[in-house]
Amino acid sequence: NIKHFNHEEIYPFNIKPHGTKGFSWILSCSDFTYKIANSIAPNSRPNAMIEFRSEALWRLGVDDVLKIALSIIEANGGHIIETKLSRVDLCLDFLMPEGRWLQELSTYAVTRAIDFTPHYKRSTFTGMTFGEGGIISAKLYDKPLEIQQQSHKYWMFDIWGVNEVPQGKKIIRIEFEIKRECLKELGLKTAEDLFQNLDQAWAYCTKNWLKFQDRFGLHHTQRKTFKWYKEIQNGFQGAQGAEPLVRVKAVCANKKRLMQQANGLIIALHAISQEETGAKLEQEVYMGDCVASYINELERNFPQPSETTIKVTRKRSKYHREKPTHEKNDRIYQQRRAAE
Repeated sequence: NIKHFNHEEIYPFNIKPHGTKGFSWILSCSDFTYKIANSIAPNSRPNAMIEFRSEALWRLGVDDVLKIALSIIEANGGHIIETKLSRVDLCLDFLMPEGRWLQELSTYAVTRAIDFTPHYKRSTFTGMTFGEGGIISAKLYDKPLEIQQQSHKYWMFDIWGVNEVPQGKKIIRIEFEIKRECLKELGLKTAEDLFQNLDQAWAYCTKNWLKFQDRFGLHHTQRKTFKWYKEIQNGFQGAQGAEPLVRVKAVCANKKRLMQQANGLIIALHAISQEETGAKLEQEVYMGDCVASYINELERNFPQPSETTIKVTRKRSKYHREKPTHEKNDRIYQQRRAAE
């Protein structure tokens, strides 16, 4: 538990037992990861690197998530000399007719990327990557499918304003990963540079680096950008604001997933207990019976309260989420804003 920028609170983090690539300490929570070097004087490598979780960016908004992350450093005795961008991901989600979502779409791509990689899950086409590993790369992928199979960020449906994917459509995410070398070329050294020039950064990605045009095989002067891709070029709204509902949905998703896992384990434990006692197979079983079996085993074999307290405290950092800051009279953030 480290100091919160509101003096009345603490901020829970997990610290890894090891460092990585020149950073001695790694602190992580559900919103951020801090990599901290064992060095006070600035050098070619930053003293600290902060990675923002995607949920935090959607929940708190880009501007506030940056302020919060820097305020935590200052609250714990750090002094911010300079901040630089090391990587930026820009994305936009759009509806596409299901019949167009094919690998053949890549043949209409006009790009500066050398590499192209299609992605499949068994025989299902899931997406494509241009320029993987380069200073700039792009991915197009089926976002709801990725949510279902990997990230479980079902709160994105609330961001989109839909309960499900419309029939006959796909929700596709186009995402550009821009690394430091390219950011420098684009004049995007700091977060302030990025905020002031987000539309230009998006225009470079979608107009100069990757676009989709008709009449494959002809010279680029004889080809025209598809109408649907022009909507992408012109549809970027810049940094998203805070979405308070994300916090509620994310917490519910965590609880639901853990409940499903716990139910399965508790039922299995009761089945073993029934085998031990020779209970009849046709006997009706209620969830309360399963929980009672669990409690009996718990009292015999599990840690004392002091050990449980330690374990729960460690877990808190995994699930701690700062609330969005756009609520009136939000005392937590007034101090930071007054200082600015």
